[in-house]
Amino acid sequence: MFMLHFSLSYYLQQKLDDDFFAIIDVSNKPKKFFQNQKIVNFKKTWDYNDQIKKTSKKPDLEYLKKFEKKYKINLWKMAINERHFYKFNRFYKFTNQEILTILEQECKFFEKILDEITPDYFLTYDPPFHHSKLLLEMCKSKGIKILCLYFTRIGSATIIAEDGGTLDFPQNLDTVELDKKEEHRLKEKYILNKKTKTYSTLTKNYKNERGATSTDKLKALINYILISDSKNIQSNYTYYGRTKFKVILDTFALSIKRQIRANHIQKNQRKIVDLNIPFTYFPLNIEEELSMLHYAPFFTNQIEVLKHIAKSLPINHKLYVKEHTFAEFRGWHTISEYKEMMEIPNLILVHPSYSSDELVKHSKLVVTVRGTASFDAAIQNKPSIIFGDIPFTILPSVYKVKSLTELPNLIKTALETPVNSQSVLKYFKLMDERSIDFSMMDFEVKRNNQFFSGNILSDVEISEKDTKQFLDKNNQYFESLIKTHLKKIIH
Repeated sequence: MFMLHFSLSYYLQQKLDDDFFAIIDVSNKPKKFFQNQKIVNFKKTWDYNDQIKKTSKKPDLEYLKKFEKKYKINLWKMAINERHFYKFNRFYKFTNQEILTILEQECKFFEKILDEITPDYFLTYDPPFHHSKLLLEMCKSKGIKILCLYFTRIGSATIIAEDGGTLDFPQNLDTVELDKKEEHRLKEKYILNKKTKTYSTLTKNYKNERGATSTDKLKALINYILISDSKNIQSNYTYYGRTKFKVILDTFALSIKRQIRANHIQKNQRKIVDLNIPFTYFPLNIEEELSMLHYAPFFTNQIEVLKHIAKSLPINHKLYVKEHTFAEFRGWHTISEYKEMMEIPNLILVHPSYSSDELVKHSKLVVTVRGTASFDAAIQNKPSIIFGDIPFTILPSVYKVKSLTELPNLIKTALETPVNSQSVLKYFKLMDERSIDFSMMDFEVKRNNQFFSGNILSDVEISEKDTKQFLDKNNQYFESLIKTHLKKIIH
């Protein structure tokens, strides 16, 4: 995450007598700062985008085949779930050869670095793109200790772990013991305390804080037209096809589409639903985000998932489906997608403003590809079913789909099996012991306000003065994050 691990390196270097190395992965304007800065003493830095060239050279398939075998990594699974390579890129269509040559250059680049410096630790965050995921998986394969920051989706808690799908938790909760005093404390802290911010509350606050004013948008537009570096479209594959004209046109087009889709949502999605009939609740995920692309790579088509669920439900059940609160940022789903959902006979599309908490509370079952609603269901003593990798699966009431053919029986089992409420408290105990009170959403807001033009444009010049000011101002904010990293590195 832009500036997060640079900041972390700055604080850690004051405490550790170790060699620090960095891979820079930013656009051209902020790259100048990282190449010339004197704030953090990196022994060596590499620029990722300098290594990935547009070339007509044919990919070395034999090398890639051997690479997959050596590291036990499925490269096509990563590539097809890369938002820039497939489905979500509105500016450029990558060819098969282009994708393979990029993969080859990445694999060779990362191998060269890891062989050269043989690091003891790899510090990173939950990887949003395939290449950062690739490097993490390579480190894991080579036995390098991974200290990766993951958003737990429980309040503002963050955890440092190796595997984002499990957060390095045990396979079940049998080894977690609770006494009456702990039960009471955990209930008070996480369930009964009205001051404790839920994930739903945090996302709403983040959405409001991230929202840009008309002045912000105008400032960002002017800076983009006059100052932004157009060379990115040659030097950075994520910018391929993004001429200034196309980007501005796309921005206005998406704004119009967003409004048209919002009008369709307003007219066609239910603002009032019957909570007294048996229903299964499915909150949509955002397909373009890492939560889906990396952790549920074979279930990214949610309409198909909905059809499978609808076919598998008991005859007296309805399927209530609600849009994700952040879908507006991505321009909502298309009207044709909403219509396709509504054509499923036993499915009711619920308006995004409807309370997700109420739907969980009154549902008989919650099903999600990979959403926090499965944990909310457990708190409400409701069963849930998930399709992707998520730490909540250690809860007995959360069932993971391993085969689509088993879905009808899995739904039947989930509906008929009583929920053990104590398991949620055991999960809270694990979180309490291992998590850090550090909000990734809060960090993004702080960073955007400090560095990004109009709180939007990220391809901007960065000064050492602004960076030092940001680091000095947020010293205490990073304290728990620094202490936890030090504990894991030193011990």
